[in-house]
Amino acid sequence: MNLKTFNTKEFFYYSVPVMLVDLAIHVGIFEWMLSWFKFTSPEDFVLTRPRSLYFLIVGFIIAMVVLPVRLHERGYNWKKQILRVLYQCLITLGIFAASVDILFYSFAGHFFLYEGMMSVAVISIWHLLFRAAILAARKKGRNKIHVVIVGENENAGRLADIIQSSADFADYKLVAEFGEDLPAIKQYIENNKVHQLYCSLNPAIKTGTVNEIIRSCENLFIDFYYVPNMDGYLHRSMTFSEMGPLTVVKLRDEPLSNPVNAAVKRFFDIIASLLFLVLIYPFVWCFVAIGTSLSSPGPILFKQKRTGYKGRPFTMYKFRSMKVNADADKLQATADDPRKTKFGDFLRRTSIDELPQFINVLKGDMSIIGPRPHMELHTEMYTKLVDEYLVRHMVKPGLTGWAQVNGCRGETKTTEAMADRVRYDIWYIEHWTLGLDVKIILKTIAQILGGDKQAY
Repeated sequence: MNLKTFNTKEFFYYSVPVMLVDLAIHVGIFEWMLSWFKFTSPEDFVLTRPRSLYFLIVGFIIAMVVLPVRLHERGYNWKKQILRVLYQCLITLGIFAASVDILFYSFAGHFFLYEGMMSVAVISIWHLLFRAAILAARKKGRNKIHVVIVGENENAGRLADIIQSSADFADYKLVAEFGEDLPAIKQYIENNKVHQLYCSLNPAIKTGTVNEIIRSCENLFIDFYYVPNMDGYLHRSMTFSEMGPLTVVKLRDEPLSNPVNAAVKRFFDIIASLLFLVLIYPFVWCFVAIGTSLSSPGPILFKQKRTGYKGRPFTMYKFRSMKVNADADKLQATADDPRKTKFGDFLRRTSIDELPQFINVLKGDMSIIGPRPHMELHTEMYTKLVDEYLVRHMVKPGLTGWAQVNGCRGETKTTEAMADRVRYDIWYIEHWTLGLDVKIILKTIAQILGGDKQAY
């Protein structure tokens, strides 16, 4: 169970002030740089016009929507803070620079580079100081979430253990536990500071008691949570809905089942794949065509049937990195695979061999981000060996994914390795956001530039 709930009070106390200061820092650095930066191109003087600030503000707003401020959230470490600042600044200044370039044909590269470096540095320091102040206040007992648990069953005991022993919930304070003594419960919550009450009593059996606790919580502005017994289910992301007078539970919530989210993701895929295929792919193809032709006879592109969305097969494209062989559709590549050419080994280590899959993205067979598609033979095999394996096909496969940036890339030597990959893929399906896709793209780029040992 995830106790990190959205708190409106904390949002206005922490997130809003931080966002306003972040915007002020962006604007302040921009104005300060205009006062001393020496422009070399006449077109770049468009940045000195007041309207150029509009694009900076628009970029900042979009960055906050994609990657909102979370300094007040529990379990948020300093590494995540700095990475988030970096991503936010990249989005803000990227939109700013692109807007000015497209509308005014001006791109002062050095200006944006220096502004970006300064913005990341200053905002990171400000966020770290603000976060330190929040943590210092919590250590003194302030801003703790006071929790009451009602019920004496196994669920209540497990919840109490989580709150008291898990580092992720160090800012939660279990202030009281009760069985079914309604008068004692009401007396305590009326006379003590309580923010959240978790009830594990069965409402079908203790209907009157549960309803009375709910009414008391509502009158005292205490958040009420029901803790159902879901031990028979392995899923973590569940949603409740109603069918007439009945409450039904969906065992897995997939954000991409929402047509709006799916449309946003598809729009992003189309724009990104079009830009790559028009501006970059022709040059890459010429380079690879020469290298592949010299390394071994055969086609430039390698085509293979893979399992796609909802189990439908599709033809995936890659630059050929191996000699033409009869085992291409059966065996995964290994580190010292004799089928690879020297040039093909370079293509694999740099992930250039995957770039033709932007064609698959544009066609709609794949997405830029998603679970990596497997050979049909492996799909058939692992369906029998790994629980929930087919769940990963509930979204379109991707060029890269959450599993790959978390170390599950390349050859899967054991069933356990494939199970780990599946767990990451399912987590992605259940937690998709556009911001998560951007994060995966940036982590993938960093992985490639850093030299991924699993890329072979």
